[in-house]
Order: sequence, then C-alpha cells, then structure tokens
Amino acid sequence: MQSCAKKIRMDAQMTSWESYSDEELMQFLQEGQNDALATLVKRYQNDLYYFCLHYMRNVELAKEATQDTYLRIFRARARFDATKNYKTWMLCIARNVCLTALTRKHHTTQIDALEDMVAAHDNGNESFHASTAGPDDALMTVERHGALMAALDMLPPDSREIIVLRYFERMSAREIAEIVDCSEGAIRTRLHRILKQLREKCMPFRENV
Repeated sequence: MQSCAKKIRMDAQMTSWESYSDEELMQFLQEGQNDALATLVKRYQNDLYYFCLHYMRNVELAKEATQDTYLRIFRARARFDATKNYKTWMLCIARNVCLTALTRKHHTTQIDALEDMVAAHDNGNESFHASTAGPDDALMTVERHGALMAALDMLPPDSREIIVLRYFERMSAREIAEIVDCSEGAIRTRLHRILKQLREKCMPFRENV
C-alpha cells in the first residue's frame, strides 16, 4: 500500500504545483523537487517583502532580507516539520534575518517606508480592521494614514512589531506568540495594552485631521 507521501508525489506529476498546500510543497522540496520552492516564492513574495519592510524600513534592504530569507528556507528545508504551519515558520526565519541585519548595519527607521506598506496593503481602506469593541475602536476612525503612521512610529519596536503582525499580516495571537517566542495569553494582554497606548497617541493627531 502506497504511503500518503508517495501518492502525493505521483499526483504532482499530473497536477499544478499551485494545487498543493504550503506544507505539501515543503515535503516536495525536502525530497529534492526544487520547483516546489519556486511556487512558495510566488505565493508569498509580496507578503514576505512587506513583512521585511516593516523591520528594515528601506526598500532595498527589505528586498535583500526577502532574498536571504528564501535562501535560508532552502538551506533549512530538512528541518521543516510538515505538521507545523509553513507561513509562521517562514516569518520566524524572516524576523531573524531582519533583526540580524539591523544589528549588523545599525539601521535607523524611516516612517515613509511604513506608509508605503500601508498604502500597498489596504488599497485605500482603513489599515486597521478590529472585529471586537474595545480600545482599538478608535483606530478605525483615523482618517489619515499620516496620523496613524506617526502614532505607530512613537511605539517601541517590539510593540510596533505586534501591531503589524496582528493587523497588517492578519495573524492570530497564537501565531504571533510562536514568532516572538511568547505565550498566547501574554500576546493578548500586550496587544490590548498597546492598542490603548496607540489610541492615546492618536488623539492629538486626530484633532488636526
């Protein structure tokens, strides 16, 4: 009786790579079928680039970090656990790449790059989409990206990271916890506190919009 992996491998000869999940593509990559990585690159290249841009705040450095991330994914392919979520694993690698690069280059942040990320992600709509009532309700009423960007830039880097992961990358508290190596409960608590701080920082700007 053929194993599930063998069946998938046989089916791949007749079906587009796009029909397979991220985790299945990583299994193919582990077996030496490098075309699987090309599909993953195509699937996530934009998301990964904007994720790196959040850290690097520079277009060229973000592109370099994106390329470096895929190189590291290829080198670490044998260590990928197919029972885990590929995107979370990919972003963990990307985060390490960016933090290492920032430490090495002593790069300073720029608000313009983050504004570009917002414009590209929300296509003109509000960049925060909170689903529950609470401190984050105020964010939904911010009318100008400039005010929001200024408020975001006033946050500590670790707080800004959690906001971007939650609202820009649309990740759950559990997924964020895996990336930043923290408990899910702690992430939820920090998120609530950060949103309250962000609301307070937005208030002076909102008076002028």
